[in-house]
Amino acid sequence: MTSVRITRSGHPGWLIPAAPFLACVLLGTAASGCHLKDSSSTSDGTTETFTGTLNPQGTALDTITVSQQGTVSVTLTSLSPQSTVAVRLGIGTSGGSTTSPTCSLTSSVSPAVVGTSPQISVTESAGTYCVEIADTGGLTAATTFSMTIAHP
Repeated sequence: MTSVRITRSGHPGWLIPAAPFLACVLLGTAASGCHLKDSSSTSDGTTETFTGTLNPQGTALDTITVSQQGTVSVTLTSLSPQSTVAVRLGIGTSGGSTTSPTCSLTSSVSPAVVGTSPQISVTESAGTYCVEIADTGGLTAATTFSMTIAHP
């Protein structure tokens, strides 16, 4: 799996380092796609935006850190150009290595379609979790996605 993650600390005027950005642009159509991660914190918790490219029969995953027990909500906000295709969304425990990460889902929904309300809302303890999006056979071409993950 080839992916590049760019994390934004939530302050204005951030710069993307040239090498990772170029790698993302040049390698973004690799097996599981390239994804970007943006996060911001408030007194109510953290909201992260996970974006990337999902290829047919592909999977993309990211990790989040939940600071205390509370509700974790995952919302698929866009798929383009195949905006009406259903996918699988899930949250679980991270495994594998940095070069070959895995996600053992503890909660998932399939079919999941783009919406404004969370498709997954679960209570999790403090810890590190993975969030996954996967094609269930409906994609015919690489499709960009965006989802938000709200958590304590």
